[in-house]
Amino acid sequence: MLSVVSTKNMAKFITLGLLIDKTVEHYRLHFKELIGITLWLVVAAMPFLFSGYIAPFGVDQQTPASETLVYMIVNVVGLITTTAASIWIGICLILTIDARAQGKTPDHVALGKRSWKFFFSFLLLSAAIAIGLSGAAVLLVIPGILLMLLNTASGAVGTAVGIAGVIILFGGAAAALYTLIRYSVELAFAQYHLVLESDSTKFSFKAIWKAAVASRESVKGSWWAVAFRLFIPNIVISLIVLGFTMVTNLATTILISFAAASLSALAITLISVALTLSVFIVNAIVMPLYSLIVYYLYDSIAKR
Repeated sequence: MLSVVSTKNMAKFITLGLLIDKTVEHYRLHFKELIGITLWLVVAAMPFLFSGYIAPFGVDQQTPASETLVYMIVNVVGLITTTAASIWIGICLILTIDARAQGKTPDHVALGKRSWKFFFSFLLLSAAIAIGLSGAAVLLVIPGILLMLLNTASGAVGTAVGIAGVIILFGGAAAALYTLIRYSVELAFAQYHLVLESDSTKFSFKAIWKAAVASRESVKGSWWAVAFRLFIPNIVISLIVLGFTMVTNLATTILISFAAASLSALAITLISVALTLSVFIVNAIVMPLYSLIVYYLYDSIAKR
């Protein structure tokens, strides 16, 4: 029976090559449209740029209390604005990509307003997945850590308990990693089911639960095929972003270290701000790629 289910699901799957082709083609044809959405992340990140201007290298014990307070407040505001913008951007990308994939011309004003209506449902679903998986992983690791920390026995008993703690810790870590990977794949399409298949934009716990269940059902029997198509493109994109970020940071560090004597304090501050800005710009550029990969994979297997 399992083989029959797997075969039926496999017939619906898009190949990895076609998935990449569709992603790149969509990104190329609608680059301005997609970036027009994701660049709102840069706008939302302005508080972080301001905090970088206040304290380019962060705060320490020598930083005045008033400056430290402003720095912390600005960063909290930045965390709130970037989180809100990321949620809205994620929803808007799903709706916009779906409209183009269906051969429609998106009404960006209407889709922008519709995205806000999904905001709290999308936020709760995303938070529940992140907190649930992280909490489960932590709970699996805690027994081994506690056993090692609370081991007060001496001699052979203490050694045996210590060894058991190490074994349990590694077993828990392996179980935690398995849990994170398995359910991350199974719930990968929950947000897409929520936004594209909900009967209403109103906040609903039932709709959130149905989206999570629908995502798991769409992956059932074909976990490895889905994981392969999800991880390979996303790992490649992430490595490119990581490489660019590391090279940029290294180049900036070398520049400042060699030219610090000839650079004014303002110049160093502006370099720090520009470096922070570049991180958000890069994220804005690649965000559509992640959404496109998941959308076209979702579109090929979801029961719609």
